[in-house]
Amino acid sequence: MLAARLHGPRDLRVEEVGEPEPPPGWALVRSIAVGVCGTDKAFYAGTYPLPKAPLVPGHEVVGVVEEGPERLRGRLVVPEINFSCGRCPYCRMGLYTHCPSKRTLGIDFDGGMAELFVAPPEALHVVEGLDPVVATEVEPLAAVLNALEQQPLPPTARCAVIGTGNLALLTAQVLRLQGLEPLIVARPGSPKAARLAEMGFRVANADEARGVARGETLGGLGFDAVFEVSGDPGALNLAVELARPRGVVHLKSTPGSPASVNATAAVVKELRVVGTRCGTFREFERAIELLKRGLVRPLITSVVEGLEGAGKAFEKAFDRGEFKVVVRVRRA
Repeated sequence: MLAARLHGPRDLRVEEVGEPEPPPGWALVRSIAVGVCGTDKAFYAGTYPLPKAPLVPGHEVVGVVEEGPERLRGRLVVPEINFSCGRCPYCRMGLYTHCPSKRTLGIDFDGGMAELFVAPPEALHVVEGLDPVVATEVEPLAAVLNALEQQPLPPTARCAVIGTGNLALLTAQVLRLQGLEPLIVARPGSPKAARLAEMGFRVANADEARGVARGETLGGLGFDAVFEVSGDPGALNLAVELARPRGVVHLKSTPGSPASVNATAAVVKELRVVGTRCGTFREFERAIELLKRGLVRPLITSVVEGLEGAGKAFEKAFDRGEFKVVVRVRRA
């Protein structure tokens, strides 16, 4: 079968490889579409060292089950990305995404940017009725929902979202669903900022956001919650600066490189820092519902046809005008 394999920084090769062998009880899934996410880009750029090489990337994947339980065979599914043991103390406490022996799809275990991938049936969610390209957004949307499961916000919360990419858009839409109106903090000259403004979101640069934080509207204290989803390690300091005393900083970026932060300011403000990596079963099911009902509308800005275009898709994903690039492996 064909697979796109990352051998090192900017060394992505589309190669003939053997078909994966599902472990006993697992499913074999034929890939239909796979999104390129921020973690994939960090692996590709080399800022995030590869946990294994070569690696088949791709955890925002949608496919059709070819082998597995009868209830799933022939159905369109998306996988959760954490394949846990189900027996250790973490799993038994409900923290299966932190299982010490877990395998993580597209991270340390070959992902969906191939003609076939394998996954345990309990990690698969049926998404029939969704466009497969749109269904690639279930995984990142579930990750956003998990942040708000961990640290819910009151209806009076004033929020800022640092970044203008796919996660920023999803986060802003989810906050809006909760009746909140986030301020999106964009880099100067961001081509995506105008698109977000057209969607009715308030958009500001960092200096303007500082002005809002110091202004009368927020009482000069800052934002109740700041979501850092920019992929820029340096943005953590801005998040600390914008947050009010005893506010919350949500960390969603996984750029791979270390960040330097003014810890004194965070301590003096008594901030709560909440890191969230991915969704669980509950958030996946809710994400599917939100997408099916059109309550969250992702922006797929480019679709690259065929695995042969995987390299082109990765390069395109670095274009500042792209929200989400998806590789359509085959037609459903």
